[in-house]
Amino acid sequence: MTDAELIAIARAAESGRGRPAALDAEVCTRGPIAEVLLSDPRYARGGGLLVVIDTATGIVLRVVPQL
Repeated sequence: MTDAELIAIARAAESGRGRPAALDAEVCTRGPIAEVLLSDPRYARGGGLLVVIDTATGIVLRVVPQL
């Protein structure tokens, strides 16, 4: 999967939780797992989400709020 596809999956998971769209996204891929950090630079802390995705299937494994 490309970074753009992973970010799209993470943003869909974010909107499914009723959260406003984050402006920044950072992708870190480690083997079959990708971690996408969604954040908003307007906030010094908090408001972000870490979305863990299986890169083979595109299934969201975990969504962790960042405090």
